[in-house]
Amino acid sequence: MRHLRVLPLIAFLCFAGCQTTTEYTKFRVTNYRGELIADWVAEGPFRHVENGYHITAVQRTSGPPYSRTMRYPNGWHTRVDGPHIVFWQCGKPLWLYELDRE
Repeated sequence: MRHLRVLPLIAFLCFAGCQTTTEYTKFRVTNYRGELIADWVAEGPFRHVENGYHITAVQRTSGPPYSRTMRYPNGWHTRVDGPHIVFWQCGKPLWLYELDRE
């Protein structure tokens, strides 16, 4: 019976120093001809909704002809939708590493 009392304490001590790592996901939205509409980099978990995904964006690059990259250091809760969406795991953007060093 004493072991059951000590178990929560052991679990707390084992996980107290753990740091969670944030995962990043890149979303690419294209039209029916495969032309780029936008690239998004999402931080943390995302959720599938009817025609797209709810994400916390940290970066967005718009498609041509006037491509532009916007950065959101604090994250921006938004929805990614479009005709074709593919996503994959990616690394943390370099500019976020630079912000962490400052």
